[in-house]
Amino acid sequence: MYNKSVFDKHSILKNVSKPDEKLIFSKALDRAYYCIKNYEPAFTEFLDPYKIASVIALIGNERDFNIRVFGGIDNCERKKIGFFPEFMVEEDCIFPISAVQINYNSSFGKKLTHRDFLGSLIGLGIARTKIGDILIEDEDIFVFVDEDIADFININLERVGHTKVKTKIISVDEVEIKEDFGDLRNITLASLRLDAFLSGVFNLSRGKVSDLIKSEKAFVNWNICESPSKLISEGDIVTLRGFGRVKVIDFLGKTKKGRFLIAINKFK
Repeated sequence: MYNKSVFDKHSILKNVSKPDEKLIFSKALDRAYYCIKNYEPAFTEFLDPYKIASVIALIGNERDFNIRVFGGIDNCERKKIGFFPEFMVEEDCIFPISAVQINYNSSFGKKLTHRDFLGSLIGLGIARTKIGDILIEDEDIFVFVDEDIADFININLERVGHTKVKTKIISVDEVEIKEDFGDLRNITLASLRLDAFLSGVFNLSRGKVSDLIKSEKAFVNWNICESPSKLISEGDIVTLRGFGRVKVIDFLGKTKKGRFLIAINKFK
């Protein structure tokens, strides 16, 4: 049996300073303890990669249960952590995730974006933590959600913005989407500060970027970053909510004018 002195939630959480993170991590630890106590699988809400890594690091390696992570398909960003008794084989570790396929005809209105679909789902009263990745493949959209809200979405989601949509629930195994390899490119910047980086990548004024950072719209490695002066590093995943996500691939040196030459991969 798992050593309860090792699995001391209060001790594990004592070094987590942010209240919102402490709540998320506390819920995750409760699910792990449920698995331990009842010898049954238990699952977190959908989490971003930063929080997933943080939860797994908090729990550590001294445990008598297995941890698996899944979001619907292999390359999802938002996923659930599953806690499984050691006796369960991998084939039986099924996650409570459903896929909702959404279709619409773009010829009768504007092309809908990730923000449009997420806004309409949240507008139904659904918590963000119940929603995983939203994948857009032309006019086919696939949304991974908690299986207990799939029927609700299928019945109630009739419009996204002003555009009529059709929905149906499908198996996660039926989701087919091309891998997004992003847009590889080189950019030059006068500074490696976060505000300069976001300004250059998304063609926004420094003032606009500064306002977005202050509004907690900027993320570095999925963690909110409120410092415009933070320096970016190789390998960083930088997100500006509403504009896109970028991976810093490599620093290639400086140009003759002393600007930094950086290789990036920009995603939709």
